[in-house]
Amino acid sequence: MKIKVLGCHGGVAPGYRTSCYMIENRFLIDAGSIASALSPKLQSEVEDIFITHPHIDHIKDICFLVENTFYPERAIINLRSTKEILESIHSHILNDIIWPDFSKIYVDQNKSKALIKFCPIEKTLSHQGLKITYFRVNHPGNAIGYLLDSGTSQVIFSGDTGPTDEMWKIADDCKNLKAIFTEISFPNSFDWLARVSGHYTIEQLLNDLKKLKNKNVPIFIAHFKPRFFEELMDEFHRLAPQRLHLLHQDDEFDF
Repeated sequence: MKIKVLGCHGGVAPGYRTSCYMIENRFLIDAGSIASALSPKLQSEVEDIFITHPHIDHIKDICFLVENTFYPERAIINLRSTKEILESIHSHILNDIIWPDFSKIYVDQNKSKALIKFCPIEKTLSHQGLKITYFRVNHPGNAIGYLLDSGTSQVIFSGDTGPTDEMWKIADDCKNLKAIFTEISFPNSFDWLARVSGHYTIEQLLNDLKKLKNKNVPIFIAHFKPRFFEELMDEFHRLAPQRLHLLHQDDEFDF
């Protein structure tokens, strides 16, 4: 299973791109930085986006992806998530006020094809040779994470979350778990803010990791907030066990 990190930060600043992962060079998990990271030609090849939740740092580049690749020959862009998440994006972003509703704007004079399609998903679906299952996490916006299963390897993406239970139970049920991609957003001194906003500090994550029986699976960390980057880096290097790895933009993995 090939994974490329297009963006992995918890905010926007020069040099920082927000959450976006390309899977098997075919589809995305979240779209915080696809237009920032890829040329318009490569953007035009993206047809499916699995969304973890409707917060702007995870979906903002959907707007620019559509604008950059709006032409009649372009394949439809399928936005995939739960019904509630898609309704939030449709109602509050792609609503003809904040941004055009491209699900009803046709790319051809015959009015035969709109460029965006909202595709609610069931609990589990098969897609591009993978079995994809979503699960609930602890974050506002009806947030979810995803388990990707190729048959020989499994990878978990938490999206944004604070202390949670279901993800770790799912991880323990996996027979071929190769990696967990999760987050740390705030330093320990902002424990209260992390809790009310549904994010991890490193102390909270280390406490949650006690729920995980598999002590060998690597944990990849994203979503450092730019405002606290130096403090977060200091805590990470002092406190993170060897199995925790900090993600960087343009990292590539093959599990």
